Amino acid sequence: MRFRYVGSALFSLLFALLFAPPAQAQNGTLAGVVTNELGAAVAQAQIELIGGRAGLGVVSDDQGRYRIQLPAGTYDVVVTHVGHQTIRQSNVSVSAGQTTTLDIRMATFARVLDPIVVTGNRRALGAGEPARESPGITDVVSGAEVRERPSPDITDQLVESPGVDRINYGLQASNFVVRGFNNIFSGSLHMLSDYRLAGVPSLRVNLAHFIPTTSEDLERIEVVLGPGSALYGPNTANGIVHIISRSPIDDQGTSVTLSGGAKGKDYPSAFQGAFRSAFLLSDNVGMKVSGQYLDAEEWRYFDPAEQVGDPNVCVADKMARGLSMAEAQVACARIGARNFDIQRYSVEGRIDWRFNDDADGLVATYGRNSSSGIEMTGLGAGQTDDWISDFYQMRLTVDRLFVQGYVNQSDAGDSFLLREGTVLADESKLLVGQIQHGFDLADGRQDFTYGYDYFATRPDSKRSIYGSYEGDNDINEWGVYLQSKTELTEELDFIAALRMDSHSIIPDNVWSPRAAFVYNPTEDQGFHAGYNRAFSTPTALNYFLDIPGGFAPGALGQLGFTTRAYGSGRNGWSVQNPDGTLRGMRSPFNPALTGGPSQLLPADVPVMWQLVVGFLEATNQIDATTAAGLRGVTPADNSAVERIALNPLTMQASPVSSLVLPDMEPTRESYTETFEVGWNGRFDDRFQIVADVYFTRKSDFVSPLLVQTPLLFLDEGTTAAYLTPFFGPGAASALAAGMAQVPAGVVSSDSNGAQGPELVLSYRNVGEVDFWGADVSMEVFLDADRQWRLSGMYSFVSKDEFEIADGTPITLNAPMNKGSLALNYRNLREGLTASGRVRFTGGFPATSAGFVGDVDSYAIVDLTGGYEIPGTAATLQLSVSNLFATQYQTFPGVPEIGRFTMLGVRYELF
Repeated sequence: MRFRYVGSALFSLLFALLFAPPAQAQNGTLAGVVTNELGAAVAQAQIELIGGRAGLGVVSDDQGRYRIQLPAGTYDVVVTHVGHQTIRQSNVSVSAGQTTTLDIRMATFARVLDPIVVTGNRRALGAGEPARESPGITDVVSGAEVRERPSPDITDQLVESPGVDRINYGLQASNFVVRGFNNIFSGSLHMLSDYRLAGVPSLRVNLAHFIPTTSEDLERIEVVLGPGSALYGPNTANGIVHIISRSPIDDQGTSVTLSGGAKGKDYPSAFQGAFRSAFLLSDNVGMKVSGQYLDAEEWRYFDPAEQVGDPNVCVADKMARGLSMAEAQVACARIGARNFDIQRYSVEGRIDWRFNDDADGLVATYGRNSSSGIEMTGLGAGQTDDWISDFYQMRLTVDRLFVQGYVNQSDAGDSFLLREGTVLADESKLLVGQIQHGFDLADGRQDFTYGYDYFATRPDSKRSIYGSYEGDNDINEWGVYLQSKTELTEELDFIAALRMDSHSIIPDNVWSPRAAFVYNPTEDQGFHAGYNRAFSTPTALNYFLDIPGGFAPGALGQLGFTTRAYGSGRNGWSVQNPDGTLRGMRSPFNPALTGGPSQLLPADVPVMWQLVVGFLEATNQIDATTAAGLRGVTPADNSAVERIALNPLTMQASPVSSLVLPDMEPTRESYTETFEVGWNGRFDDRFQIVADVYFTRKSDFVSPLLVQTPLLFLDEGTTAAYLTPFFGPGAASALAAGMAQVPAGVVSSDSNGAQGPELVLSYRNVGEVDFWGADVSMEVFLDADRQWRLSGMYSFVSKDEFEIADGTPITLNAPMNKGSLALNYRNLREGLTASGRVRFTGGFPATSAGFVGDVDSYAIVDLTGGYEIPGTAATLQLSVSNLFATQYQTFPGVPEIGRFTMLGVRYELF
């Protein structure tokens, strides 16, 4: 952790240097134009300068122009006007004998409450519309709000957005979804970064801390509740989160932020530095570079499933899977060897070329993120070591034409699963091409938008993730869509869309219709009602996952049972024959002389009997004489003794004679149908409330990783009855009780990927679930100057657990009730900001892969504060998360989270 302490020393040094007073000399000139968000002039705006000589200020004229002469130096410029949000521009440099141009764009308070959004809008990507006019609910988190709260997690502010559910499993790491159905390894949410899919290629998991965009460079985050527009492609059924960065043409300057964090008495436990530098190469070409570095200590957690047991057994198991002895020894030494140090760095560069004043232009971006730490997966925690995620992107906008192409790449470095220890390689790619165009008719009353998307997923794991499927796991997808917006009246719009997608594995094309009415009787009121049928395509993991998961938890692992995650493949697989007989089983007790644990054995009583007797004798639970006697009376077939199948996930047992194990069919697409009604109302530009009620039905829902192969036991009752003639009632009952406690093996076949006595986990389409819910949020300015703002949200879902016909446990993995309330103070004239929020999350049952349990409800209080020091261009920032150090856990198997404090300084260099 030496970087952390070097960082702390650097932080202290720079903290002192940053407050040197600016030099002043002879006069210069500051001039510009003040406009609102629509570009109209703002007359009589008050421009006040802070720093240097006090009392300087002017008022803009009828064209919004202002001009002031003042001593050369560095100033903070504060612009105020009735009905507009106060603007503060820090560190404006005025040179002697020169004119500095500073144009100011002020948002009206109406626009603050009803911001322009680009995600899910009806026109070309990048064009915006007020949130009130959207056919769904869109919540916006501004970049200023994120920058005012120093945090290693750029998405921390999303906990105040309605409908958002988050599994927080680290200082910077979390999984979040909209309206439930979270998982420990989730990619169901459609996460974008500047119109680019931001999930990890092929794995399709959303790791926001893998996105190189920094809080310094963030313009806003938009959250679309419910299904997203057809314009954004497949897999928008569960909402959209869009992270949007600032353009170097619109926002120039250089800023640096240094922060230090602490958990309780452990100081220091985090150091974070970030920067952004944006400048113009010409009047219409801008360039920016941003980056960050994080060195921290993770919240501690020890997983009982990360155990080696007998090292010799572990090494033998790895060697049986094809590893050399040296590789097996290294892998076994890694099991449970958690490294709680976090190191992360990222860099992003972008060039904007804007052809004209209509924002037509070309944008080219490259980003790279490297992360080392602990990540959660469906097979337990993974230790990442220099996992690199990078991308190349180019997008062109000309009027209604939008074209973009990008490549997302992944390199897992020297990462591994902490339950298994073997190397986890990932060098996958995602290649995307998109084109969109639109036109209008009838003087703009009829608008059409249409487009084409292409996605090429190229998994490459060097057989570590996709195992036997490697080399035959490419996925190609393409889709076309048409969206129509018809202005029925001046107040009423009708929006309809239809999308068709083709998938290289799914046999049939997939159709997604949408219809919605948007009614805006006034500029302050908006209603919407709509229907959407969206779909989610299976991931490469659903189809092609083939990876060992280490020893099974608890006593099963000590007996030699292991786990394996195995996808459905292109053709599916099965473990039961059409006549109801089992295809076979594998057992850790099978002697090497007869084939060893990897041999597929008949799942019959005579075989099970011999294995159980051998185990009891080997563990000295019976003597040799008793073992010989039991072997001598081995049943000849399955007629005398019943076999019992036990699902270790649900702990449900059933006789094999009545056991039905459905074939593992190739994973299909799942559908989400949503009916939604909502209202967005604003009153006197000071109070806004947004409410939404929805009903959702998910068909062919894809489960998380669940155990598909039960364990096999001898039935105690029929075993005792069978032994009684040979040993007498008392001895027979005692022997039967001991034999019935031993899992003889695990159901297996020659097609389910098992290489030994493995409990195979897989994904399955499990039928239909339906629920309803409501989201409501409000904002109110408490004073005439709009410095005090109260905001809150509440979300409700009707169910957190669902009954499926085949007994598969399906949970929402999110609370039925959650809410937050926040009080914010922003006095930009004085450079003061502060906020306090309380957030409540209800308890819920959780099931995701091997992570099963109940999550307790919790309430958390967070505080932030900031102060811009006049004349220094420095802002002190403080953030306290979980003020009262409430120990809470957001999901089974993840660390408990306590209080975390960060103190930082943000400096505007120019």
